[in-house]
Amino acid sequence: MDIKQDLIQICQNFKLSDNIPVIVKEPYIPYIPESSNGVLVVAESQNLSKKIQPYVDKLMKSSPNERILRLYNPDNILHIHPWDDGSIKLALGSLSIEVEKTCVSNAVLWSQVGKNDQNINPSKILQTQSKKLWIQMLEVLKPDVIICCGKIAQETFNSIYKCKMVHLRLPASTSLSRVSGMFTETDLLNRYPEVKRQVELNKKWVDGKYRLNKIFYACHAVSVYQH
Repeated sequence: MDIKQDLIQICQNFKLSDNIPVIVKEPYIPYIPESSNGVLVVAESQNLSKKIQPYVDKLMKSSPNERILRLYNPDNILHIHPWDDGSIKLALGSLSIEVEKTCVSNAVLWSQVGKNDQNINPSKILQTQSKKLWIQMLEVLKPDVIICCGKIAQETFNSIYKCKMVHLRLPASTSLSRVSGMFTETDLLNRYPEVKRQVELNKKWVDGKYRLNKIFYACHAVSVYQH
């Protein structure tokens, strides 16, 4: 049985009961590229709010195994927002980590919504369940490096597996915008040539909204990773 099948089996054993309020009862396995570099990067939890209702509807109509494999999309959109929008990709590239060979997931493997179907942080119960699940999945995946993006990811992965751990902030637009505007893009790129090179090589990672935030976050990653 290959790694992916082992992980699927683990997730099948962690389907939640109906008395725990989550959008989808099944957790999901990390995205694993065909050739892995031994790096696992995790954000916090998947946003399944009404903002992306078509995707939620698709999940609800899918089979249990398809929900467990939800990160494996033919269009390469994982529905892990800071990965899809390029923020984490730019940060990893700036660390000389091969993005296309990196495993990707969220720390908490179930999602909740609050009033008006707005995304909310996962409960402590879900964090605890995810920690138990990850303990088993990491024994199969065996990463050399785990990069945690955000406080919830750090808490979930705290002391559950021995390897190099890197703790970054979550690249949330609201929090980053409060700080990134204090700097100019030119100054950041001059001070962080690793980031400048990735911006030049991978313009699609900084396309769209919050360009300065993405650059600032990559600089943060370089600063943290080097110390």
